[in-house]
Amino acid sequence: MDLDAILEAGKHIGILLAELIIGLYFCKQYIEKINKKLPIGKAVVEQNGLNMDIYQQMNYYKELLKADRILLFEFHNGQHYSNYRSALKMSASYEVYRAGLNSIMNQCTNLPIAVMPKLIQDITTKDYTYCRDIEYIKGDMGNSYEFKKSIGVHSFFDVPLHDKSGVVIGFVAIHWNNPIPPHVNLEKDYKDEIFHFAWKLEELVQELTNMDSNARKRK
Repeated sequence: MDLDAILEAGKHIGILLAELIIGLYFCKQYIEKINKKLPIGKAVVEQNGLNMDIYQQMNYYKELLKADRILLFEFHNGQHYSNYRSALKMSASYEVYRAGLNSIMNQCTNLPIAVMPKLIQDITTKDYTYCRDIEYIKGDMGNSYEFKKSIGVHSFFDVPLHDKSGVVIGFVAIHWNNPIPPHVNLEKDYKDEIFHFAWKLEELVQELTNMDSNARKRK
């Protein structure tokens, strides 16, 4: 084989290799694109499963405690004030309620924590906050009284929710719209059950948080 033939053969081999490399590159790009899409569908299934677990727990304890409504509030920083100071707020992310009532989620969204400082202090520094008759807090928690009164609350039991580090990230609010029967002592008879309920919600919310964290790392 003469030199020209060798060069020509080398040229064809080079072209084939280049085409092969280009083909492999685009295959890799396509596979990576598909792989990036797959976790989204998987995340939807996983998150929906956790959402269902949260609602199942809330509905179970609503019936056990004969409550009218249960809300899961989470603290967040939705916006900033004009001086860029964090405008800390709380919003209800989950809600279950007795048949015949209406949702109040819209009224429980982006509530500034600054308007209910005593309630937030109690929630973040105590194991729980219990009020058998909302009229008892009228003088001590005026804004909390007005808000809870506006959504029909007569009695409430609030329990803080924590992250893995023990930081309070929100709370579960259990509401009764009518007076609790005199013979029912929630603190004595149901406190352990309510704490177990809050613990289960903490676990589920932490799982949701871990999902979000892992999804951000994949981006």
